[in-house]
Amino acid sequence: MKSTDRLIFVNELKQEIELSFFSVYFLKDLKEEVENEIVDMKAVGKDGYAYNSSTLSGRQLTISGMIKIGRNIDMLERRLRTVFNPKLSGKLIYRSIEDEKVIDVRVESVIEFNRSKGVSSFTIELIAHNPFWRAVEKTEYLALLSGKLTFPLVIPQGTGIMFGLRQSILETEIENIGDVESGFRVVFKAKGIVSNPEIENKLTGEKIKILVDMEKGDIVEVVNQPFKKMVYINGVKAFRNLDRLNSSFFNLEVGKNLIGYHAEVNAINLDVVVYYAPLYLGR
Repeated sequence: MKSTDRLIFVNELKQEIELSFFSVYFLKDLKEEVENEIVDMKAVGKDGYAYNSSTLSGRQLTISGMIKIGRNIDMLERRLRTVFNPKLSGKLIYRSIEDEKVIDVRVESVIEFNRSKGVSSFTIELIAHNPFWRAVEKTEYLALLSGKLTFPLVIPQGTGIMFGLRQSILETEIENIGDVESGFRVVFKAKGIVSNPEIENKLTGEKIKILVDMEKGDIVEVVNQPFKKMVYINGVKAFRNLDRLNSSFFNLEVGKNLIGYHAEVNAINLDVVVYYAPLYLGR
């Protein structure tokens, strides 16, 4: 770890602690371990094995640090235990001068302290069941109505004025720069009447279609992440509106993806935004 690197842990109650070179919780080291399990097959009468697949285990993270012993040492130790509560989920943020990544974790055990030579040393054991670090969420606009008005407003006689410019791309290329395929979420916002919006992987034909009649201002959000598939209509859970017979939750493959959108009625009335976070094998 560099002296400029910082770790910020935030639990599900939004309590947070920073561990760094400049924090009262001095960061000594962060160690990580991820095991890869290879599945292979042995064919009768054949030499060697045939590769089938491989899967990664959860990521083990070990943080080591120390606190300078002073009058408030009891309070500082208690604060660290409170925030790193094994009963709560949380996220670990790694922040450097060049980059920022985050990973969802759980604390494996209650923190123990060792007071010696003027410092209280500690070790924090974390487990990330999803082993990938993710980058800051990226945004792709497939269709958007952007305003063109400026003030003070002057409307030329005869020529009129453009109130807005519609950027409508029925398909666009999204590049996943991460190490592995990633999920995404897509938001459809209606600017008028729309029926049954969908998003499609143009290279594979896979799509996610929502059966809903939308009016101006309605918002449909589809969350397509590992272990989390959700549909919201105006903020209310609506997974039943998924067209299950014609939908498949596809991922963004590493490299270039050709993604498009459509609706059975008035696709032109849609604002469509895709959000995704590239996933990485390490920091």
